Amino acid sequence: MNEIPLLAMLYILIVTAFAVAWDDLLATWQGAVALLAAGAIVVGCAILQARVLRARRAVSHALGEPLRPRRRVWRSRLLPIPTRPRAVRRFKDLPYGAGGRGQRLDLYALRAPAQRPSPVVLYLHGGGYFGGDKRWESLALMYRLALSGWVVVSANYQLRPRVGYPEHVIDVKRAIAWVHRNSDRYGLDPSSLVVCGSSAGAHLALIAALSPGERRFQPGFEDVDTRVALAIGLYGYYGRYYGRGESEDLPSSPFGFDATAAPPVLLVHGDRDSYTSVEGARALAHQLKSRSKNPVVLVELPGAQHGFDLLASERFEAVVDGIETFLARALARVPQAQRP
Repeated sequence: MNEIPLLAMLYILIVTAFAVAWDDLLATWQGAVALLAAGAIVVGCAILQARVLRARRAVSHALGEPLRPRRRVWRSRLLPIPTRPRAVRRFKDLPYGAGGRGQRLDLYALRAPAQRPSPVVLYLHGGGYFGGDKRWESLALMYRLALSGWVVVSANYQLRPRVGYPEHVIDVKRAIAWVHRNSDRYGLDPSSLVVCGSSAGAHLALIAALSPGERRFQPGFEDVDTRVALAIGLYGYYGRYYGRGESEDLPSSPFGFDATAAPPVLLVHGDRDSYTSVEGARALAHQLKSRSKNPVVLVELPGAQHGFDLLASERFEAVVDGIETFLARALARVPQAQRP
């Protein structure tokens, strides 16, 4: 309900109106209590909707520039189900390794062939490293970027308890290597590769972005250039991996890697996230800003909880607008010679 408060409020109002029409609820104390409860829910939904409306301002303020005018406002409020546009084609379950379902990816691109190689976003799902799937989160983002001419690669990675750390990161690096190997076949531009993730996927995305050339993440394919041009983290967990201490030889947190050569980074987090606190994103943004010469932007979404990218909600539409703005601006500022 946190992402669709207006829809929830309309549902309560309609159900209550039918109940009042069918029966005199005020005739009994139970009916009066039910009406009061419905009224309280409507007021709560109105408060949540007011917080949703602050998302665009928060994104715009963090980026330091206005976003594009709103599009499909009522669709995002009343029908926030992400649907793939007909102009976007999905290449399903392409293998990037021999690990079965855990090493499969989907590729989203325009059906019409591009005249030149397209920039690429590699997306990594969340799920605490125990679950999740490449088709669950951020679909609205994937579809929008594909419509804008990007190629989006949404990858699964092997999960616990079958594998642990650093195998998850190795899978991400394998997916990056797949982009390089298949650039000609799918018209990809690896020099504009962006890595993006949600929750645990954001943890992976930031580690991958901060570990270019780390041979222990590239066993058997050490010669592949796995640098990325940008990194994006959505409601990410940025602490250490399960059971790993600070003295580990190979860090399991983005904080443990050298950030002096970090690419541009965008972090988006809900200030009410009760699963992964916004404090982690604040701390990581502070460390990156203190060491990296590239832009680092932290967007704190008022009232947002974990998983705000599951629907094409009004809040997430504002985030997607901000991501498009950040991508265009950051890539324009990175000289071609400095890209991967």
